[in-house]
Amino acid sequence: MSKEGVLEWDWEVIEILPAGIFKVRLKDVDSLVRCRKSGRMSQSKISIIPWDRVKLEINQYDMSQWRIVYRYNNYKADVANKDAQITEK
Repeated sequence: MSKEGVLEWDWEVIEILPAGIFKVRLKDVDSLVRCRKSGRMSQSKISIIPWDRVKLEINQYDMSQWRIVYRYNNYKADVANKDAQITEK
């Protein structure tokens, strides 16, 4: 359910820069982009840390403005991975 004229991709946060800017990398391609959190994410005070998977949105008319619109919850996958590592040892 995306808006018309908006393209969305799943990316991974690499680095947090000053002034609320994030450096993000596509998982399959080695391209880096700089983006900001969307207004709704800032209002909700959603924190983003390096290696988080996020959904980016870009306006097809202005390809220089990227926005983070969603942060995937990796908590369940992280707990499962840690449990698997403990049982293997």
